[in-house]
Amino acid sequence: MIRYLALLLWILAPPVAAQDSLSTDEFRGRVAAVPLHGKIGWYLDNVNADAPGPLIVWLPGSGAMPYFQNYADGSIGYAFPPELLAYRNEAHFLLIEKPGVPFSAQLDFDEESQRPIELDSDTYREGLTKDNLVARAAIAIRAARAELGKRATQVIIIGGSEGGQYAFALAREIQADRVIAWGGIALPQYFDLVLEFRLQAERGEITRSDAQNQIDELYAAIRAIEENPQDTTQRFHGEAYRRWSSFGPYSAIDDMLSLEVPLLLIQGGADSNAPILNSDYAMIAFLSEGRTNLDYWVYPNLDHFFRDVTVDPTLPEADRSDEVWDRVWRWISADG
Repeated sequence: MIRYLALLLWILAPPVAAQDSLSTDEFRGRVAAVPLHGKIGWYLDNVNADAPGPLIVWLPGSGAMPYFQNYADGSIGYAFPPELLAYRNEAHFLLIEKPGVPFSAQLDFDEESQRPIELDSDTYREGLTKDNLVARAAIAIRAARAELGKRATQVIIIGGSEGGQYAFALAREIQADRVIAWGGIALPQYFDLVLEFRLQAERGEITRSDAQNQIDELYAAIRAIEENPQDTTQRFHGEAYRRWSSFGPYSAIDDMLSLEVPLLLIQGGADSNAPILNSDYAMIAFLSEGRTNLDYWVYPNLDHFFRDVTVDPTLPEADRSDEVWDRVWRWISADG
C-alpha cells in the first residue's frame, strides 16, 4: 500500500489558550445563495471597517475544518494565520466557508492520531473540487468588493497549502492585484507523491525497487480515480476521488504564468507536506521566460507550519510565523 503522506493541512495554527485568542465577534457573516454552488457563507472582519485598505482573501488548507475551532479543554484552533490578522486594522479580511463546513464549531480531538476530528459530510465531499472552490470564492469576493466599494483599495489572494494550489486560478478569475501562496505547488499534486518516493530511495529509507513499486501503485490509483472522477465515497490519501480528479492533475504554474501582477511564493526547505522540489520549478519557469513578477522566498530550515526544524519544537523560538507574516505584510504594503 502507498504510505500515507502528510500532504493535507489539518490545522493551520496550534490550539491556544482562549484568553489569548481572536474572536468570532470580530467578523460579520453574510450569505450568498447560488443554485449551482449552494449556500456560500462569507465573513468580513469588522475592525476599522470604514477605513480604506486592501481586501485580503484567505484560502485555507485542506480538510473539513471550520475557521474557529473550540475544544473541550478550552483551547482554540484556527484555519487561518492569526499572525497575519494582527494587521486587520489596516486591511479588510475575507474568509469564505468551505462547502458544508461552518465558520465556527466545537470539535472533538482524536488522541490516538493527535488530530482534530473533521466535520466531514456529503456536502463537503461533493463541493470539494478546485473549480467549485474557485467559483464560490469569486462570488464572495465580488460581493465583498461591492459592499466595500472604494474602501477596498486592492484585492490580494493569500492561499496556504491546498489554498495555495488554486490561489492563482482564482486570481485570474477575479483579476486580483497580488497573489501569495505558501506550502503550495507549481506542478501537479500527483507529482509530489512521485517526488516523495524517489527522495525516500535517495535517502536510503527504501530501495529504488521499492520506490518504483510504490510509484507503480500510485499510477494504478490515478487510473482508478480518473475512471471514477466524480466518486465521493472512495478515498485516496484521506480525500474523495472527486477531490483528487480536480486537484491531482492541475498545474498551478499555467495560471501563475498567465498573471502579470506581483506574485509571491513562500516555501520551507524542510516542508515534508509540500516538497520544495515542486515549488522550485516555478522560479525556473519564470526566469526561463524572462518574467520578473514572481518573488520566491525559501526558508531552508522551516517546515509546512513555519517551524524551524533545527530548534527544539518545545521552545518558542521554533515558531517563525511572526517573522514570516510580518515580512509578507511589508511585501503587501510595498507599493501601496
